[in-house]
Amino acid sequence: MTPQNPDTWKTASDVPEAIREPLGRLLLSLADNKRLLGMRYSEWILGAPTLEAGIACSAMAQDEWGHGRILYAMLKDFGYDPGALEHEREAAEYLNSELLDSPPNDWPTMLALNALLDTALTVQCEALTESRFAPLHYKVRKLLDEERFHFEHARGWTARLAETDAGRTALADAFTVGAGPVLRWFGSAGGDIGSVLATEGVVDGDPDALRKRWFDRVRPLLDQVGASVPPSADLGWSDWDDGRRRTGAGGPDSDTLARVRGDKNRAMLMD
Repeated sequence: MTPQNPDTWKTASDVPEAIREPLGRLLLSLADNKRLLGMRYSEWILGAPTLEAGIACSAMAQDEWGHGRILYAMLKDFGYDPGALEHEREAAEYLNSELLDSPPNDWPTMLALNALLDTALTVQCEALTESRFAPLHYKVRKLLDEERFHFEHARGWTARLAETDAGRTALADAFTVGAGPVLRWFGSAGGDIGSVLATEGVVDGDPDALRKRWFDRVRPLLDQVGASVPPSADLGWSDWDDGRRRTGAGGPDSDTLARVRGDKNRAMLMD
C-alpha cells in the first residue's frame, strides 16, 4: 500500500499526533505479547519432552524478553514510562492476545503459541522493516534476525508429533483453537489502527494482507495436522477491542500478572 506522504519520520516527535497513538499502541501490543510469550516459553524449560526442547524454550524465552525490552524502551518517546509499563499495570491495561492470559497446559498448546502466535508477531514485525517511522528499521531487523529459528522449532516439533495419530490429533485441536485469536490479533479490516498505519506507510500492509501472509506461512503446518482455520468473516468480532487487539475485557490471570510484573522480586528489593 502506497503511503499518502512518502516523507520519513526520523523521531517520534516527527510523527503526526493522529498517528502517534495508534503507532504507540502497536508497539505496546508487540512488547506485551513478546514479554508474555517469553514467560510461556520459560515455563517449559524443565517440562519440555526432551532436553533439547527445553534448551530451545530457554533460548526463545530470552529472545522474546529482549525484544520486549527494546520495544518498551522505544515507547518512552511516545510519552510512556517504560518502568511503569513493565511493572505497574493492571491486567486490563495489557495489550496481549487472550491466548497468553494463562499458561499452556500441555506441549501441543505450547507449540500452538510457537507456531501460530510467535509467527504472527514476526509477520507484524516484518511489515515494519521499511516503515515510514525510521527508528524501527534497525531495531526490527535485529529482532527478526533472532526470530529465525523459532519457526524452525515449531516446524520440527509439528512434524515429530504428527508421526502418530494421537500427536496429530492433539496438535490439530490446539492449532484449531489458537488460529482464530491469532487471526483476530492482526486487527479488524475496518478498524482505525490497522487501516491508518497502513495508509500512512507505517506498516506495509493492512490487517487482511498480514493475515494472508501469516496463513501462507503456517498453512503447511495446519495442513500437516488437519487443523481448520475460520475465514475472516467468521472470526467473531462482536466482543473485539481494536485498541487492545483482543476479545473481551480480561487480561493476564493473577499469577501471570504478578510474575510478569516481578511483584515478589521487587518487594524483596524494597524491604
